[in-house]
Amino acid sequence: MIRKTVHQHVSSLRIPALFLTALFMSGSVAIAASTPPTITSASSTTSVLGTLGSFTVTTTGSPTPSIAESGSLPSGVTFQDNGNGTGTLSGTPGASGMFGITFTASNGVLPNATQSFTLTVNQVSAITAVRFLEQSSWGPTPATISQVEQVGLQTYLQQQVSAPISTYTTPPTTTILYLPDMVPVQNNFFVNAMTGQDQLRQRVSFALSEIMVISGIGPNIRSASAFSLWMNMLQNDAFGNFFNLMNDVTLSPSMGSYLNMAENNGCSTVCRPNENYAREILQLFTIGLFELNIDGTPMLDQNGNLIPTYAQATIDGFGQLFTGWSYPPWPGLAPNFYPAHPYYSGPMISFQKHYSKSSKVLLNGTTLPGDGNIQTDLTSGLQNIFNHPNVAPFISQQLIQKLVTSNPSPAYVSRIAQVFNNDGTGTAGNLQAVVSAILLDSEARRGDDPTQVQASDGHLREPLLHMLTALRAVNAATDGVNLNNYASVMNQAPFLSPTVFNFYPPNYQVQGTSLIGPEFKILNANTTMSRVNFINDLIYGSVGPHTTIDISPYVAVAGNVSNLLALINTNLMHGEMPTDMYNELSTTLSSSAFTTPTSTAQAALYLVLSSSQFQVEH
Repeated sequence: MIRKTVHQHVSSLRIPALFLTALFMSGSVAIAASTPPTITSASSTTSVLGTLGSFTVTTTGSPTPSIAESGSLPSGVTFQDNGNGTGTLSGTPGASGMFGITFTASNGVLPNATQSFTLTVNQVSAITAVRFLEQSSWGPTPATISQVEQVGLQTYLQQQVSAPISTYTTPPTTTILYLPDMVPVQNNFFVNAMTGQDQLRQRVSFALSEIMVISGIGPNIRSASAFSLWMNMLQNDAFGNFFNLMNDVTLSPSMGSYLNMAENNGCSTVCRPNENYAREILQLFTIGLFELNIDGTPMLDQNGNLIPTYAQATIDGFGQLFTGWSYPPWPGLAPNFYPAHPYYSGPMISFQKHYSKSSKVLLNGTTLPGDGNIQTDLTSGLQNIFNHPNVAPFISQQLIQKLVTSNPSPAYVSRIAQVFNNDGTGTAGNLQAVVSAILLDSEARRGDDPTQVQASDGHLREPLLHMLTALRAVNAATDGVNLNNYASVMNQAPFLSPTVFNFYPPNYQVQGTSLIGPEFKILNANTTMSRVNFINDLIYGSVGPHTTIDISPYVAVAGNVSNLLALINTNLMHGEMPTDMYNELSTTLSSSAFTTPTSTAQAALYLVLSSSQFQVEH
């Protein structure tokens, strides 16, 4: 059953029947000496009549006004005067088109009231839903495809924001120093990705974890609980304000361990504190090395050279700023700047006597005077970074790359960066608004029509995304056990990035091309075969002792190869299966080698899920 949504320019409500985007064009209300009619509102309302949606006009006046409409309505859209001062524009499945409409209210007392609108009726197809879910979840499932078809893209995003947050169970923390046993946390990652209702939140928090990196590789973090607490923090902040995220990341004891801000002593006299966090928060987490235009392109000086965003003096200043903080105390123990063992249930706490007394040179000519208050100075320092014009394009471009495409146009980056700087209410850093703008942008959505896809669109699915999309495509159930072993040989074991630069850099250029392809950095002959082996084991064997798949929907239609390929093309490739691929698969699957619907379905799924056409998401 087709579902559509009603959406007005002023107020956004989604109706499971008709998708009407109303753009207010013009309107005038004349006031006579008595009580002429007025149109007080034109708003979308939810209908309880199954597939019908409505757009309601409300009036005032005495006597009660009647309402008429003029305009060329598309087939399936009707207008009715309800006789009580309201009128309803209704749509049925199959309605489509853009049209103008003018409402006129009259009650015999002149002048009449009029308001005009331009309305567009669109339908969310299964193909659009699948492609949207590839960008906003760990992979489409029959249930989520149906959900997006019914409620529309914007309502789905709103539902995702309010969905229950998937949390990470914190492993027991002891005072014994040990290399973290990451397996339970890694298993938790796969279970959340497979079963969590908050799919968009998980994709965004994972993207943030690849921009603001901590890792279990190296000696610094000494408890697996650091990673579960870290991910819970990112999950909570994924749709919040970027400034709050910066603050939480800075005071996270997990980050404090990894980049040495914890126990970073400013001394009571002159000394040189650790600069690790100062460098990385600037270079990797917020602004990058060079000045950017709002569209993410590099800003050049009069000689055509890149312009550095900061100098060594700035690193020195932020190094001094990030002193005087250490781990929260263990339960029952007094705070100690140098505790015997780190405790990760943060945030870190301040020790004024260990805070640098030096003045601190920050960005854009700002200097904090010496002998400042540690908390006040930290807030000022983080605000100094947050206010830098690079933050919006630097973060926006990377989020676009993680969710939609490796090569966004400068115009796309600019549109999102402007939302980052102002969400429409004057607020900067609203990540919920930024993510919604990324996913609903015209450049993100143009591929919903396969004929509009451009060669530079999309991105290579990173190993974890490839694995999870495949698992969800075959209705897998899992406890996560053993899945990390597959991710590891593909060079993306969760929480084990080799460096603070993530598993791959955001500016990696695909060899032999002018295109950026970050995920290609970890694609080689070995990891390519590992991807294929995973799909082979998933379809024909086992990827874990407690992981099962259900391909019965595909088996049910496999008696007809055309029907099977049609289902796979929709569910796995959002209608973009190339003609030559379709023909080759049709010939292969129609051969005598496949004697049962099950063997035919298995072969089709194996061939498509391991193909380069599937691994590169357009």
